[in-house]
Amino acid sequence: MSGNWEKAFYPANGRVKGRRMASPAGKVEEVYGAKLRDFTTVGIGGPAERMVFPRSIPEIQEILKADRNSGRAVRFLGAGSNLLVGDGGVRGTVLCLKKNMGKMLFSAGGSVVAEGGVMLPRFAVLCALSGLSGAEELAGIPGTVGGAMSMNAGAYGRFIGEIAEWIEIVDGEGKLHRLESREVGFAYREAELPVRGVIARVSFRLAPGVPDQVFDRMKALNEKRRAAQPWGERTFGSTFRNPPNEKAGKLLERAGMKGAREGDAYFSEKHANFLINAGRATAADALRLIERGRERVRVLAGIDLSLEVKLWGTCDA
Repeated sequence: MSGNWEKAFYPANGRVKGRRMASPAGKVEEVYGAKLRDFTTVGIGGPAERMVFPRSIPEIQEILKADRNSGRAVRFLGAGSNLLVGDGGVRGTVLCLKKNMGKMLFSAGGSVVAEGGVMLPRFAVLCALSGLSGAEELAGIPGTVGGAMSMNAGAYGRFIGEIAEWIEIVDGEGKLHRLESREVGFAYREAELPVRGVIARVSFRLAPGVPDQVFDRMKALNEKRRAAQPWGERTFGSTFRNPPNEKAGKLLERAGMKGAREGDAYFSEKHANFLINAGRATAADALRLIERGRERVRVLAGIDLSLEVKLWGTCDA
C-alpha cells in the first residue's frame, strides 16, 4: 500500500482524569478509575476499572492477549456517542482508540485508510480537502470510524458500510483479520461481522469531487441536521431505532413525550427521540425516562420500540 502515514498523521489529543500508570516507551497507556461520563457524549457514567489507550495495532493485540489470559472482560469505546453507562461504572478493561489512533492515509484512486479512532467529522473534512466525495453525510455524526462501522452508522440515506473496501479487526485472542466489505452483513444500524473484536482500521473507496462543492453539500446537510435535531446538547443521539415505516421521534411526540423529564434527563422539545442531560442526569434517570417513552408508545401505537443506544454496566441488557 502506497502513501505516508507520518504525512497523514493528525494527533487526537486528550487529557484523562483518573489514576494514571506510568507509560514509558513501549508500555501501553492506561488509567484506573476514569469516570466514563467524561468519555460519553451524554455525560453520564460511573468509573471504568481500567482504561487503555493503544497507539497501534500491535498494542491492541498485546492488550487483548493479556486480558484474555487473565480472564479480564474487555469493552471497546469509540467516541462515546450512542452509549449509556451505568452509574456504578464497569469492571474490566475499556479499550479506547480515539485518543491515540487517529491516523489517515490517502492513496491514489480515491482510497483512504483510517484508523478506528478517527472522528467522522474530521474524516469527512479531510476527504473533502483531498478532493474526495462520498463522506459528506457522515460529517455531522459525533462518532469514530470504528464505532460507526460496528453499527453501520449513517445519515440522509448514506451508510458508512457503503463506502468501505475492507475492515481490519483484532479478535479477542489478539489475532488480526482483514475482511472484505462483501463479507460483512450490512443492514440498517447493523453490521454482522464474522469476526468479533475491535475495529482497528478501515479502507474506504471514495469518488473524486471538487472541494468547494463537497464542502457546500456538507454545510447544507449540517444545517438541515441543526434545524431538525438538538445541537450542542449532551445527548447520545437517537434513543430508539426507527421501526419499519415509522419514525421513533414522531411516535414519541404523538405519545406526548416531548419535554418529558426524569430528574435531569429529558426528551428534547426539538426532536423527541433525543434524550438530553440537563446537568446532573444519572443513568437511573435516563432509564426511567426511556422506559416511560417505550411504554407510552406501546400503549398508544402498539409498537415496541427497540433501543439504538447501547447499555453498559448496571444498564446492561
